Amino acid sequence: MAAEVGTKIVWKGEHGEVKYKGPVDTSPGMWVGLELEKAKEGRGNGKRNGQTYFDGKEKHCIFVRPPTVCAATNDGFKSAFSQMQVFESIAEGELLQQTQASASTANSIRAGEGASAPPQKRASQAIIESLSPTAAKPVDAAPAAEALAKGCPDLDLSKNGELPEGYPEKLVQFYKSNGNGVPPQIPAQHMLYILKHSIKYYHQKLPSALNHIKVPEIGNLVVCGDTHGQLEDLLWIFFKHGQPGSDRIYLMNGDIADRGDLALEIYLILMAFNLRHPGCVWINKGNHEDNLLNLRYGFDQEIKDKYPSVHRQVYNEFQVLFKAFPMATVIDDRVFVVHGGLTRKPVRLGLIDGLDHRREIPDAPKGFQDLVFYDSVWSDPQDQKGVTPNPRGGDTIQFGPDVTAKFLAMNKLSLVIRSHQVPENLDADGYPRGFSWHHPIDGKVTPLCAQQTGMCLTVFSASNYCGNNANMGAVVMFNNSVQNMEIMEHIAQDIEYLVEVEQETKDATDQIRNVVASKEKSSHQRMMAASAGILKSALMDEIKTLIVRKKTELFEWFWAVDPEKDLHVSPEIWQEGCATVLNDALDWEEIQGMLALVDGQSGMINYSHFLSRFHVKFNNKLGLHSGFQRVITERCYEMLLVSDLSMRETFAVLDRNDDGLICLREFQEVLADLGTGMNKPQIQALMKTIIQHGCHPGSGGKLKIEDFLARVQAKYSSTNKKVAEGEQVWIPEFLGKVMKDAIHSVQRSGVRPEQMVMPSATPMGYLTQFFHMTDADQSGFLENDEFKKALQKLPCCKDMGDDKLSAIVGYCDADGNGRLNYLEFLHMLHMEDNSNSSLGEDILDHVNRTIYFDFRVPMRRAFQSFNSEDGRITAAQFEKLLSTVNEQKSPPPISGEQIKALIETLSVSDDGKVDLHDFLDSFEIIDEVFDEVLV
Repeated sequence: MAAEVGTKIVWKGEHGEVKYKGPVDTSPGMWVGLELEKAKEGRGNGKRNGQTYFDGKEKHCIFVRPPTVCAATNDGFKSAFSQMQVFESIAEGELLQQTQASASTANSIRAGEGASAPPQKRASQAIIESLSPTAAKPVDAAPAAEALAKGCPDLDLSKNGELPEGYPEKLVQFYKSNGNGVPPQIPAQHMLYILKHSIKYYHQKLPSALNHIKVPEIGNLVVCGDTHGQLEDLLWIFFKHGQPGSDRIYLMNGDIADRGDLALEIYLILMAFNLRHPGCVWINKGNHEDNLLNLRYGFDQEIKDKYPSVHRQVYNEFQVLFKAFPMATVIDDRVFVVHGGLTRKPVRLGLIDGLDHRREIPDAPKGFQDLVFYDSVWSDPQDQKGVTPNPRGGDTIQFGPDVTAKFLAMNKLSLVIRSHQVPENLDADGYPRGFSWHHPIDGKVTPLCAQQTGMCLTVFSASNYCGNNANMGAVVMFNNSVQNMEIMEHIAQDIEYLVEVEQETKDATDQIRNVVASKEKSSHQRMMAASAGILKSALMDEIKTLIVRKKTELFEWFWAVDPEKDLHVSPEIWQEGCATVLNDALDWEEIQGMLALVDGQSGMINYSHFLSRFHVKFNNKLGLHSGFQRVITERCYEMLLVSDLSMRETFAVLDRNDDGLICLREFQEVLADLGTGMNKPQIQALMKTIIQHGCHPGSGGKLKIEDFLARVQAKYSSTNKKVAEGEQVWIPEFLGKVMKDAIHSVQRSGVRPEQMVMPSATPMGYLTQFFHMTDADQSGFLENDEFKKALQKLPCCKDMGDDKLSAIVGYCDADGNGRLNYLEFLHMLHMEDNSNSSLGEDILDHVNRTIYFDFRVPMRRAFQSFNSEDGRITAAQFEKLLSTVNEQKSPPPISGEQIKALIETLSVSDDGKVDLHDFLDSFEIIDEVFDEVLV
C-alpha cells in the first residue's frame, strides 16, 4: 500500500516519504504524515498541537488523507495515462461545445436586432459587440525604454527588422542564465520589435495558406511537434541537433503556446533566428495559436505576468501573428505537414493554398473554407475507414486510412506528418514514445524510404508533457534529402544540466554525448517510476472537475435508480451511473477505489455524501469580493421565507390525499412558479439537499411538505436581546414563528408590495409593514399593550395564555421602558436553514459552478473590449459584462438579484476599479476529503 510508513510516494506531483500513519489529535479518520522533498512555507515538522507524530525536516511535513497518496512506482501508469488522454479530449470538447452553443445564441440575438450574423462568430465576440460599438484594437503606444538586464543582448530599434550578428545565440544564453528559475525578460520594446517584424515577414513572404519548403542539399530540415511552453525541450533539441541556420531549417508544427509557462521565450527565440537568418524557421498554425484557447489555457496570463504594462498590446500583436501562420507546409512536394490532420473530404493542395487563413479558427465550421481550416488543426487519425465524430467533441472528426491514401494519391504525396496529441504507443520497455505511425502504406502511395511504415506520422516534441505524462519527445530529421528520414527521440533535461554539459562538450564531444544519452535513459526511468503517482494525482484533479460539472445530473440519475430512496446505491450501480452521465471511456471501478467511497460495513455508497464533498469554492487570496457569498445565501432564505405562505396554500391544493406528501416534479414546479427568485437549474441544484432532509421514509420518494417548510426559519437575532433564563428559554426560538406569522398577516391583508411603507417583497419590507399596521398611533413605537394585541392575532399565539404573551413582550422589551422601538423590532430577524446542509449553499454552489465553467472564458474574451492594460475595469463595466454573458444563456443561469448581490459586494480599489482576472482566478474546485491538509 502507498500509505504504509517508509513508502516512497508522490502527493500532488511532489515526491516524499510516509513517516506516520494513524489518527491526528481531534481530526476524525485516518491520516498519513508525509515528509516531502521540497520545503515550503506553511508546512510543519511532524509535530502538531504539542504532540510529536514523527521527527521531520522543518517546512517539509504535512498530514493528508491516505487515498491521496500514490506509491512512486510505475504500477498503474498505463491505466492512468490512458485515462488522462480521455480527460484531455473531454476538456477540449467541452470548450468547443460551449463556444458553439453560445455562438448560436449570440447570432440569434444579433439577427433579432436586425443585424446579419457572419458565417462564424464567437459568442465572446458577439458579447464584445454588444458592449461597445467597435471591437478592441491593438494599442500602438510605444512602451517606455527599459534598462537591459545583465547578459541581455542589445538591439538597435531603428534597423527595420535587422538583428545584429549573434543576437539569437546570445538570446538563448540569456534565457538560460537563470538556470531552472524563471528566465529573465528582454525589454518590452525589444520584444515588440521582434514580434512586429516577424508579422511583417510572414505577411510579405507567405501570403497564402500553404507553405512550400525544401530540405537543404547540404544540411537538414527538422520537423518539431507540439512544445506547449516547454522551453527545456526546444533547448535540448537545439543541443542535440543544432540551432537554426541557413543549413538547418526548423519547421514547428503548431501548439507552441499554452500549458507550459515559457511559450513566450520559445516564440522569441524562433522569431529571432528567423529574422537573423530568413527562412530558417517556419511555424504552422496549431489549434492553440488561437485567441479562445490562449485565454483559457495560459498564454494570455503568461504575457500578463511577464509584461504587465503592455500586456494587451503584446497579446493582440501575437493574435495578428498567429493569423499569419500557414495552415500547412509541403516539403519537397512529397511530405504534407499539418498540425491536426486531414479534412473530412480529401482536397487538392491548390484549393488549400487559396483559402483565407488570416482569421481566427472558426468555432462552428460552415462551408468549405471553414471545414478545411477547422479540420486542419483539430482532426485526428483513426484505424477504421472513413470519417467519424471525434471524442474531442464539437464538430471535430477522425479520419481513416482510406482518407489518407486518397489525399496522398490525388496530390502525388508520400507522407502526412501531424502532431496535436501525445502518442499512446509504448516502446519495448513500456515507455511512452514521442511518435506514432498510423495507416499502413497503401499500394497507390509511394513511400519515401524504408523507415516509413505508415502513411501518417504523429510527432510530439514536448517530453514528459505537462510534467506528468512521462512520454518521450521526438522530431523528424530530413538529412540532405526528403528520402533520408530519421525519427529522433529525447527526454529533455533541466536547463542547469544543459548548461553544464554544453560547457563540457567543448572539450570531449563524443564522450559527453554518450554521457548525455545515458542521462536521458536514467532520467526517463526515474520519471516513469514517479509518473504513475503524478498521473494519479492529476487524474484526481480531473475527476473532481468532471463530477462538479455534472453533480446535479449525477444526483438525478442515482435518485431515479435508487429503489429504497435512502440515498444509497451499490458500487456497481455507482459505476454505471458515472459511466452513463460522465464518460464511459473511464475505468470507474478503479476510480471508485481511488475515491474510497464504499462503506466498510454496508458495502454501499451514500451518493448524497459523495456529491456533497465536491464543489466550486470562491477563495480570493487577499480576502476580496467574498461578501457576495454571504449575501446570496441570505437572499435565498429571504425569498423562501417570503414565499412560505403561497407555497403552503399551493401545496395544500396539490396534496389531494391530505397525507402531507407531494411528488418532486410538482414541488419543483411550485418553487419555479411562486417567485422564489430561483430559476429551474438552481431549483434542480437544491433537490439533493431537499430530498436528503425532506423525503418521508416509505413514501416512494415523495416530499413531506412540512419538513421542507420548516427548513427555513426566522430566528430572533436582536443585538440587544436578553439572555433567556429559566422559564424564558423557549422564547428566542418561538420568536421565529412570530416573525413568520407576522409576514403572513401582511400578505393576507391584501396590501401589495408596492403599496407598503417599504415597497419591497422581502422579509424586511413585510416586517416594516407589520410594525406600521400595529403602531396604531403612528408614534414610531409599539407600546407593550399594542404589541401584545398584535401577537394575539397571530396563529402561533392564538391559544396562548396571557402570562406567556406577557413573557414574550417583556423579553423583547430589552431595556424595560414599556415599548419596542422600530429598529429593535426590525433587527430581530435572521434567516437560517434548519439542517446540517444549507439550501443557500446549494444555490451558492450553483452560482460558483456557473461562473467557473461557463462564464470565465467569455468574460475574459469580452473584457478585451475595454482596452484595459492592467486587467481592471469599473464596477459598472463589470456588471454590464457579467449581465451580458449571463443573458447569452437560455435561460440565464444567474438571477438578476444574484448579480446585483455580487456587484454590491465587489471589493473596489480607491480609483473605483475591479481586477477582473483576480476575481475569476479566485474560483477553485474543492474535494472536501482529499483537499484537506493538516500541518
